[in-house]
Amino acid sequence: MKKKEEITWDDINKMFPEAMLEKSNQRLEKLEKLVGGIGNSNGEMAEEYFYNTFYRNRTFMNEHFDKIKRNLSYNNGEMEAEFDIVLFNGKSVALIEVKYNAKPDNIEIAKLISKIDIFKILFPDYKSHKIYLGVAAMSFSKDIVWRLHRAGISTIRPVGKKMVVYDKTVKVF
Repeated sequence: MKKKEEITWDDINKMFPEAMLEKSNQRLEKLEKLVGGIGNSNGEMAEEYFYNTFYRNRTFMNEHFDKIKRNLSYNNGEMEAEFDIVLFNGKSVALIEVKYNAKPDNIEIAKLISKIDIFKILFPDYKSHKIYLGVAAMSFSKDIVWRLHRAGISTIRPVGKKMVVYDKTVKVF
């Protein structure tokens, strides 16, 4: 039987010179930026679509909303939060999380619900308002839809030229 040759780091360095490894690293970095840019663009497109649609009709949960804000953020030094779309009227607030593709690995239901308390702390003028939660996405995995509905959170999706809201199980928080 032949004895296996052991490969050392020196052997690897001879096979793959530093310049070749550096060039590979640069290509990987460019690819990471490209893929990240595509993901960001998709997210921005979804936010733009849902914001414009809500802005046009200003209706959610059979209520008319007077104001709509996009990317409402707040930082008081101790707490910070960002809300993708927020609808306001004199008695209700709707907090809408926007995703391009909503799935279990990018939607944490407990975290969504915890945003309600954060919102009430950061915006105390609205703490006695009814608060609704919704997730708007261009597409949903079936598993996350069932979980959201079970938690009382609305799902909002485009169907053709319309925005369809599932609100049969939505809770008032």
